[in-house]
Amino acid sequence: MTFIEISHTVTLAGSGFGFLLFVGTFGFLFFQNGRTFKFLKKKRIWLPYTLGLAVMVLASSCAGGLLALVAGYTTATGNQAGTLVGRGLVGGDGAAPVAQRTQLSYSGSWIALAVLLLTGFFFWFAKKMGERILLLSGAITGATWGLSISLGGLAAYSGVPLANWLGHLLIG
Repeated sequence: MTFIEISHTVTLAGSGFGFLLFVGTFGFLFFQNGRTFKFLKKKRIWLPYTLGLAVMVLASSCAGGLLALVAGYTTATGNQAGTLVGRGLVGGDGAAPVAQRTQLSYSGSWIALAVLLLTGFFFWFAKKMGERILLLSGAITGATWGLSISLGGLAAYSGVPLANWLGHLLIG
């Protein structure tokens, strides 16, 4: 087993793992809540997951620094987990890169840092462990499937320009 290296490129295996994590998380919640989608009305369910997803999509779009380091480590972890699951359960390697790269501007990176700070506060002050698990699940999904060129890439195509615009509006 090799150590996890920092990577900013999502592989096919990592994208598949992010998708599996997304489906698994919401599938578990669906069956846990009596096979209804009423759980989506609860802020304690969708807020941590969405916050984790947003912070990693934005962090993965940073050019460097601490945000890129955290995102690269999370992306590489998802890629390696996808490779392990792919070899064992799907029967393939999935080493082909599928990531698209969008970059945050300097001002947009400050917005990403602010979202990371809010996410850290949320993680620290979360009342239950379930909220922390949802936050981590959203973060891994955002760092893998959220940055691929598939359907999950919509988060990057909308979130990154929004953060750039908001950064230019607020910071300059």
